[in-house]
Amino acid sequence: MPKDTFLNLSEDKKNKIINAAKKEFARVPIEEASIKNIVEEAEIARGSFYQYFESKEDLLKYMLKSKEEKLDKYLKQRLEETTGDIFQVYIDMFDYITKNLMNSEDKAFFIMIFKNIRISEEKSVTLGYIEKNKPKGPFQKEDIINKIDKSKLKVKNDNELKTVIKMLYLVTRKALVSTFKGEELNKVRDEYIKMIEYLKHGILK
Repeated sequence: MPKDTFLNLSEDKKNKIINAAKKEFARVPIEEASIKNIVEEAEIARGSFYQYFESKEDLLKYMLKSKEEKLDKYLKQRLEETTGDIFQVYIDMFDYITKNLMNSEDKAFFIMIFKNIRISEEKSVTLGYIEKNKPKGPFQKEDIINKIDKSKLKVKNDNELKTVIKMLYLVTRKALVSTFKGEELNKVRDEYIKMIEYLKHGILK
């Protein structure tokens, strides 16, 4: 997360640094991104960068944090509106991400991020709800888990609920990666809905 020296900058200067980083992160994967390019575009000294952030990964996490917070807020709202329907809310999450990230001015930035998510990623820096070996998405946060209607699910405890969440997460992630890699959205979404339905109702007759 950013240091106080960054947070104390004027909004114009902060935006200039963020926009420079966005341009660089849209150009190449995070592993290849150049701090040199970022500081030159932002017109700051390289030393200043490290007064603001620990690393380029630290900067990227900060850039994604606001998006994650907005998503969390939206999911809590949808869980209340759907009375805790975890299946519908995952579909809503897919639609929210594809609509708000693919059609925004940041489209190229997010496409590059999603393009470089590997199914067995080891060190990729991605959205908070797509990081390996960490809680699988906002649905592992207690204030969101508590809103899920468990009465309609075949789960006996929280561990079993987390298994269901993990399955939904993996299916959703695959669909998002396919979409951001350029596959036709409607086709990906149709297949995604079918997968959700199989998870919801089962496959055996």
